Amino acid sequence: MKINFYYRTVFRRRNAVKETFYDFFLAFCSIPRLLLEVFIRRDFGERYFSFFTAIMTAIVLAIYPIIMAMNTKFISLFGYAHEYSFIDFLVQYLTWYVFLVWFVILCNKRENEIKHLPSVFDFARFSLSTGMMHEGFLNYKIKGQPATVRTIETRLEPGLFFLLGIGLWVFSQPLGLLLIGSSIFYSISYRAAYHRGDNFIMDNIDEMICNEELTSAFIDGLGPAETRGVNYYGRKPMDATARKMLADNFVRDTEIVEAR
Repeated sequence: MKINFYYRTVFRRRNAVKETFYDFFLAFCSIPRLLLEVFIRRDFGERYFSFFTAIMTAIVLAIYPIIMAMNTKFISLFGYAHEYSFIDFLVQYLTWYVFLVWFVILCNKRENEIKHLPSVFDFARFSLSTGMMHEGFLNYKIKGQPATVRTIETRLEPGLFFLLGIGLWVFSQPLGLLLIGSSIFYSISYRAAYHRGDNFIMDNIDEMICNEELTSAFIDGLGPAETRGVNYYGRKPMDATARKMLADNFVRDTEIVEAR
């Protein structure tokens, strides 16, 4: 593989603000995505889906309303809020617990699916697979054309839960806010993954072009109009032979070590 050190030093660009923004959502997307994906996907990779994490998440979410209710009762003792009855609790959090029960049931189902999938160690399965999408999304058409995987992951899947969350929030259901927040993390984290993938592909394409145009742009001194936009910055030796010797150091082959 040929590595162009000039390209990697001068041309490769990063938007620090955008990268930091995306890194944040990627770092904390695991649980928000887990809360939604078990409902709409199946056959996860065994290193992508964690049943233990799912159960711990369900336990924490199950305890949260109780803590909030106890806090409300405590405040009411001092006359700062109305008495919070068990009926009030059910009206507000029944949908929350129905969601959690359904979530745990599906998590158990997804765990059993993984056990029956081909072995990762036989090279038959990608262990970090994000699972198989629901056919409803794959068959969904936009302007007569099937939606792309990118559109499904960044818009349709999170959009479904976002709208559901809005509907629940209108009826004062805390579950709505949980779904809204999770759908936002879901969408932006997938956008971040595609952003990284796009940049990886473009970096490799640009580096290949820089390698191919090295002679024309640096040694022969041709302009960007004749080199597919490539322009080597910096002062260059006046002698063409010296420029060629210098250019030889820009690109180096890296050896790929094969296991024997």
